Amino acid sequence: MNIGPRQVAEGRPPSNQGGGGFRRRMPVWVQEMPRFGAFRPSEPDPNFTLLNPDLLEEVLQGVPIAVRQEIYEDIDFLEYEVLRLFRERDHRAKVQQNRYRRQQLNFLMLAIIATLVGSLQLITFGNQPEIMPVFAFLETVIALMTAFLAALGGREQPQEQWLLNRRRAEQLRREYFRFLTRVPPYDEIAGYQRRMLLAQRAAEINRGVQPQEVTVGTLD
Repeated sequence: MNIGPRQVAEGRPPSNQGGGGFRRRMPVWVQEMPRFGAFRPSEPDPNFTLLNPDLLEEVLQGVPIAVRQEIYEDIDFLEYEVLRLFRERDHRAKVQQNRYRRQQLNFLMLAIIATLVGSLQLITFGNQPEIMPVFAFLETVIALMTAFLAALGGREQPQEQWLLNRRRAEQLRREYFRFLTRVPPYDEIAGYQRRMLLAQRAAEINRGVQPQEVTVGTLD
């Protein structure tokens, strides 16, 4: 019996960490706003899973006991070989995504303030020229803050780190469901060979190496 992610998580967006709290009941655009405090959770959630146990149990109703046992054994094996790596990459991606969006919002706010200060400067130029140095000072402060934020983000580009970790997390997610649903390259091998193939491919993905499509003949 093949069990796909659509059957287990039908009607729900892909599961990721860091989406809880009061925002869960808010509109999507509010949920996607960056957090300006410490990112939560600060560490990968050890209890996070890609499968809802209740939905999985519902899908497996009527399935022979031997098949159910085999599926749950696969899930236990996936916990260490794939899910722990997914949690780490998914968490890093969410942290860097939050950093990038927070950085862009900061730049946007500085641009708005700079525009406002410039407009006030033009308005008061003819009437109160004596306060022009104040506006010049404010413009200098804004420029320095912009340069500081740009230098801070230049040491580790959050957008690049976000995309790198998200890509690896999604590849691990794909491998998780490939193994569980026994689609290629896990469809024609079993037992030790099948598990060793998963461990190898998961390790390669986590290192940033694109795994090759492996056939039975390539394994000893």
